[in-house]
Amino acid sequence: MSGERLFRQTQIAWPTIAPLLLVAAILVPVFIRSEISAGPWIVAIVYSVILLLFGTLTVTVTSDGVLAAFGIGVVRKAVPFVDVVSFARVRNRWIDGWGIHFYPGGTLYNASGFWAVEFKLSSGRAVSIGTAAPDALVTALEQATRRTEGSHEDRRARGWGKQHTVAAIAGALALVLAGSSFYFGLQPPTVIPGFDSLYVSNGLYRNVIPYASMQTVTLEDQLPRIGLKTNGFAFGQTLRGNFRVETWGTSRLYVNLAAPPFVVVQTADAHLAVNFVEPARTRRLYADLRSHLRSRR
Repeated sequence: MSGERLFRQTQIAWPTIAPLLLVAAILVPVFIRSEISAGPWIVAIVYSVILLLFGTLTVTVTSDGVLAAFGIGVVRKAVPFVDVVSFARVRNRWIDGWGIHFYPGGTLYNASGFWAVEFKLSSGRAVSIGTAAPDALVTALEQATRRTEGSHEDRRARGWGKQHTVAAIAGALALVLAGSSFYFGLQPPTVIPGFDSLYVSNGLYRNVIPYASMQTVTLEDQLPRIGLKTNGFAFGQTLRGNFRVETWGTSRLYVNLAAPPFVVVQTADAHLAVNFVEPARTRRLYADLRSHLRSRR
């Protein structure tokens, strides 16, 4: 925006930065442990881009309008005063979120906190810009427009919007899916030595291995070093799904690492390891598989 600058304030987008730091604290040690040297660099590059684009929100008031710019200014919203019918301080609800969000009748641009100044436009729409200094921002707006602050409806008293319903449904479905994945991932694997093949499953993961394709079946007290999961579930010592395993490559695991031994099945192109919390049950499975293999020879 051109014109004399009357106000400028920059907020740090902590609701964006804090989750990124938490995820980085989880991912980077995993990459290091798995000896994926490019992993930390990829995280650093992706995070740098996100922080450059959305790490801060700078609000500037000039004599002819307001500019809200995220990060380095690629993502921005300009509000010319010629389009403004009225403006007023408003208090956002937590369900309005942070970043760029729609709400009934308008769009919200904010980085952190709950205060914003809402602008009602001649188009009938509204724009809300978050700020940590609503009083100072309103004072600058009154000076620039030579108008006094209006009276807008308190957003906290507004009804539940359609977008909130969609967000609530999406959030509930995500929680159900995550909870189901967690619950089923912790359950013992289903292992059935059938007539001509071995069936193993747990939650979303399943394998059917014909006896004819098995090269070796062994009972191991220890597995090779396990690296990054490629498509699986991991919680503590419980592993389900696809993992990178040293000397094996990508392998399918249905194991609890704290309860050896492990039945290891090798085929021409893959390894599968499975066990139960009860070692005696794992040994019975191994005996059953050996019996099936002997009967086919």
